[in-house]
Amino acid sequence: MEGMAAKKSKPVTDNKRWVLYIVVIALLSWLGLLGVVQLPVNSATKPLFFGLLFAAVTCTIMPVVAYLNARFGKFSDPRIYRVRFVRQSIWTALFVVVGAWLQSRRMLELTVGVILLAVLVLIEAFMITREHPVDDL
Repeated sequence: MEGMAAKKSKPVTDNKRWVLYIVVIALLSWLGLLGVVQLPVNSATKPLFFGLLFAAVTCTIMPVVAYLNARFGKFSDPRIYRVRFVRQSIWTALFVVVGAWLQSRRMLELTVGVILLAVLVLIEAFMITREHPVDDL
């Protein structure tokens, strides 16, 4: 019993099965995106393109973000770790998808991109400062 309590949890190395799932979803998303790009642009392919782009970027960046969070983040609870790297991967994909949508509308400029990035970074900074275990309430 004491050995289990003394064992320190390593979030990245505890369960690696999620990495396999994420890699498979990323490959399927990128292949689907490749297929959608070959189709003519219409009202059905635009949402499909942006949805697949979101899934592909999220799943591609997730292992990198998980590693960086495990390496440089400070966590009191493994649940916070899991939520944080998934949320940060989603923010990254949202930035890419909104940027692609703005570019398709010919509205993407450096200033707009920097403002969008700053807003997402500020939201994430706020979320990180508000993280705390439920037991500490």
